[in-house]
Amino acid sequence: MENYLIEVRDLVVRFYTYAGVVEALDRVNLKIKPGEILGLVGETGCGKSVTSLSILRLVPPPGKIEGGKILFNKDGKIIELMSLDTESMRRIRGKEVAMIFQEPRAYLNPVYTVEEQIGEVLLLHRREELLERALKTLEELGRNSSFESRIYRRMLRKPNSLITKIMAKFCSKKTLREEIHKEVVRLLKEVEIADPERVAKMYPFELSGGMAQRVVIAMALSSHPIMLIADEPTTNLDVTVQAQILHLIKQLRENYKSSILYITHDLGVVAELCDRVAVMYAGNIVEVADVYELFKNPLHPYTRGLLESIPRPDKEFKSIPGTVPNLINPPKGCRFHDRCHFAKTLCKSVKPKFIEVEKDHYVACHLYGDQ
Repeated sequence: MENYLIEVRDLVVRFYTYAGVVEALDRVNLKIKPGEILGLVGETGCGKSVTSLSILRLVPPPGKIEGGKILFNKDGKIIELMSLDTESMRRIRGKEVAMIFQEPRAYLNPVYTVEEQIGEVLLLHRREELLERALKTLEELGRNSSFESRIYRRMLRKPNSLITKIMAKFCSKKTLREEIHKEVVRLLKEVEIADPERVAKMYPFELSGGMAQRVVIAMALSSHPIMLIADEPTTNLDVTVQAQILHLIKQLRENYKSSILYITHDLGVVAELCDRVAVMYAGNIVEVADVYELFKNPLHPYTRGLLESIPRPDKEFKSIPGTVPNLINPPKGCRFHDRCHFAKTLCKSVKPKFIEVEKDHYVACHLYGDQ
């Protein structure tokens, strides 16, 4: 675990619906190294987003995490996220581990400006830093003994005191708002938004799709997280804007040294952006490898099928036969066996172990190892 930032062990997630119990994740194992971009690839409905939401403990009802561990390595201290209380988890969620959602407009409040929404995140996770900046500004202006500065000092010393809250209501907090505005503008500049002063005052409905996604990225980066989850952030954007967002994510990784879990179904994006790749099928991780190794030497039949289904001018188009299984009643054994050309009798009854076939190249398939 000392070599990894996050490790997911035997994660089990089920959704209890009227139609039946959906076996969304079946003992998923995943490791994310510090500073890397790990691509999580698979067809729609395979469990990619559920995996990311499970890391943040945000699985929506009727879903439940029913097994496994999620280990987080914070400065050498291993934290089991599943065992944390709500308040402790809230301090990690958004601050240490942030998420860029697939549909930015669905996660931006339509009645608040960009500055108000990013500012709320700043106050939640970087309150002390902003108060210190405001105090420094007042000191430079020669207002070190003002009522406003006394309130800021008390907010630092006794933030939860009832007296502090009462006194703060009579304080204009003008300097603090100015510091928040400066930081919001800086963040918008960092995500390459033109005219950030103007955009900070805009409402979500005034933003284009690309701008809205950049605002959500700025919000996720506002607390300087060490882990960033990007859930198909370029969906519904035109190719030019997609390229800009991917370039931006690369730059942010360089600037912040953050790890990124990049969720996508686009293998072209994976080849361009990621260091390692985890391939997911029907709630299982079936293969994990370095991005170059995976494209050069895919081992699992499903991975091969994905690569062969990419349209190329010099090759005949091939599709994977069959359809994605219904996870209310998933196939026994290997969940891919009814679509696999290499399926054996064993595949229909025994789930394959996840083994290391070559150095740092893992696969779950009965074709490999002594299974």
